[in-house]
Amino acid sequence: MNRITIINEEQLLSITKFIDNNSDEFNYFKKIGWSIKNIESQLSKDNNYSLGYYKANNLVGVLIGDTIKNDKDYALELHILFVSRDLRRKQIATKLLNYVEANNMNLSKIFIEVAEDNVEAISFYQKNNFVFLNFRHNYYKYNGKNIHAKCFIKKINYE
Repeated sequence: MNRITIINEEQLLSITKFIDNNSDEFNYFKKIGWSIKNIESQLSKDNNYSLGYYKANNLVGVLIGDTIKNDKDYALELHILFVSRDLRRKQIATKLLNYVEANNMNLSKIFIEVAEDNVEAISFYQKNNFVFLNFRHNYYKYNGKNIHAKCFIKKINYE
């Protein structure tokens, strides 16, 4: 049975196992600062909003982000949206995003920053109705290179 649940620091063991099982692919996030310690800190924050996608009780996808209070509503800043390589293109990441939209009545926007060389992720967000907002120049640094971040936004009608 597949299910989506909110995750916090209590699920750190399953997240650690998930990352270990996907270490080659997850190295990208490690390069830009998302170690297990950073994830543990994120999951314990008051404004943490993170989800896990479970297939047969195994974590196979995660959405990790922060809620940000605006004047009358909230925005979600996504930090990580990651699905096991062998389960990609099976709508898991889209289901996680749809869950966010369907279950958060006061959420008006979702923000994400993507390295400009991550063409697969940029295509995914565009297919899911995110629109380009701006660049953050030299935002990431890995493999000895500075990489610009492309910032995207998705507006949500929550009324």
